[in-house]
Amino acid sequence: MNPDKVLRSSPGTLGDLEHECTEARRLIQDGSLAAARDQLQALQTAHGDDHAPLQEAFSVLAEAEEDWAAALRFYKRFHKLAIQAGAAPLASRDQLLSRLAEHQRTSPDLAWCLVALGATRAPAGVLPQMLRQQCRAQDVLALGKGEAMLMLLHDVDLPTGRKVCERIRTVWFQQHPGAGALAMGLTAWRGPGDTGGAFLARAEGALDRSQREGGPLRTG
Repeated sequence: MNPDKVLRSSPGTLGDLEHECTEARRLIQDGSLAAARDQLQALQTAHGDDHAPLQEAFSVLAEAEEDWAAALRFYKRFHKLAIQAGAAPLASRDQLLSRLAEHQRTSPDLAWCLVALGATRAPAGVLPQMLRQQCRAQDVLALGKGEAMLMLLHDVDLPTGRKVCERIRTVWFQQHPGAGALAMGLTAWRGPGDTGGAFLARAEGALDRSQREGGPLRTG
């Protein structure tokens, strides 16, 4: 997984379209480029072009075909739709856990990471706005404790989660150099014996340690 592609898509695109785009990306990863193109073109015909997951998948396909101009064109369209999604509502902590439980029932073998983030000196609304641009439609962005935020990353293992966190930190300092340190706590789902409550507690506990220590990434 490329952590640079962990961005949010447009509202109203979850469900079958999102699932089928994910399947098309898996075909691309398996080298079945013609089958992936057929699937994406069928989705384009059925749903139109105004869906960020579809544009993202076309970008991934173009990269695999080494058509760099097309990959960039699709990626720019994808990013524009991601920016337009900025008004999407945030989930609550309970809604995040409900989404996790739903995904665990339907996709029990996928990897998951949870990131808790906080920036005590940031102006109101700045952190959620930035994060909306840094997660995909299949991820979940939620309100945490106090001013903290939570981001549930779909199909992301711990090493990739660390890379995503460091990229988010880089974007934060580029966009908001005067807003202070961005504290982050990261954890990964540990399999059938894990629980949503424990998952959340590990991420928030790691965030607490990060805040006490001046903002380094901490894992739980």
